[in-house]
Amino acid sequence: MAATPLFTCVCGVQKKTSNHWILAIRTSHDIRFIPWDANLAMDDNVTVLCGERCAAGLLSRALGDWKQADLAAGVPTRPVAASLSRPVPAASASAMVS
Repeated sequence: MAATPLFTCVCGVQKKTSNHWILAIRTSHDIRFIPWDANLAMDDNVTVLCGERCAAGLLSRALGDWKQADLAAGVPTRPVAASLSRPVPAASASAMVS
């Protein structure tokens, strides 16, 4: 009789028969989310996730880790708001109002 592998999400939920589980492959500078594959889920380098909430949490932690690594390495940061805010030309503003 073949053994059935038991998959557990990082949050502790065990996989049953639902199809919304996903996998993540994370390196020191990259993260990839891929559809469920039972064979790939057994790989030690793959993180098993039960859904969007756990995937979003993993992405958030990865972004924080990368930011901390940049700060520790002395990589300069720039204000995001300043780089995104640009004045709207007067002609464009009046065209949007009319």
